[in-house]
Amino acid sequence: MLQYTFRRTLAVLPTIICLIVICFFLMRLAPGGPFTSERPLPPAIMANVLERYGLDQPLHVQLWTYLKNIFFHFDFGPSFSQRDRDVNDIIAAGFPVTLTYGFWSAVFVLALGIPLGIIAALRQNSLWDYIMTGFAIFSQIFPNFVLAPLMVLTFTLAWGLLPGGGWNGGQWEYVIMPAVALGTSYLANVARITRSSLLEVLGAPYIRTARAKGLAERTILWRHALKPTLLPVISYMSPVFVYMITGSVFIDVFFSTGGIGQSFIDAAYTRDYSVILGLAILYSVLTFVLNLGVDLAYAAIDPKVRSGLK
Repeated sequence: MLQYTFRRTLAVLPTIICLIVICFFLMRLAPGGPFTSERPLPPAIMANVLERYGLDQPLHVQLWTYLKNIFFHFDFGPSFSQRDRDVNDIIAAGFPVTLTYGFWSAVFVLALGIPLGIIAALRQNSLWDYIMTGFAIFSQIFPNFVLAPLMVLTFTLAWGLLPGGGWNGGQWEYVIMPAVALGTSYLANVARITRSSLLEVLGAPYIRTARAKGLAERTILWRHALKPTLLPVISYMSPVFVYMITGSVFIDVFFSTGGIGQSFIDAAYTRDYSVILGLAILYSVLTFVLNLGVDLAYAAIDPKVRSGLK
């Protein structure tokens, strides 16, 4: 298992380098720049600014300097649009916010979605099954950019139970609505995937054999059916978890949480190359780490996968 983890870690480095190079040149090809505006700066001032940030150097020199700073000093450079702030400072300020409500959103999705799917599968074609299916359809037509305003209208303006925005150090009343608004549509998908996967597993030959031996249904479910049922759920949650941990741009902007989603929007508008690159690298590293975690979870659940990793 350790050798597999080491090989995967080494294999991802060229991918991250290629991502940095591609993003670096794509942003330079976009019209405009971090210091262009409706009123252009005088040529002398523009030359000083470009020299200050090293943008007067050839592109290959800028790229090499950027790569050295990242891999040897873990320095993403200064922000071009926010004075006296580095990209590291922006990530350090915003990432814990999105990490907090993204984590609780994932907990909300798994804690409710998996039990709902199990109940619907065990009560196939019953009232519980129809309720779960209706809930899945309902949540799909209410994505987060629709559900979030409805939650504010209901829980903040109408009932006065929860604050409609802000963060206030991550107190629970400020986390509830962002986490629920971000995770509701995914909750329905997890419930639907769990239901269909469990129905398929319960029809497998080894489950029929276990029933023929007289094992109790509870024992069959928890010891033999649940682990293979969760494999598709784990596969689905890998990219979803990256999205939740890095944070939804709309959730950050609408609830004014101060997460990195707002920083990404601001950087896109101001052509802040260093911030966009820093966030892109953060997303790619998180994607790799979570995909590796999914592979290891597969190995822990499925002995056939575990034997293939040795």
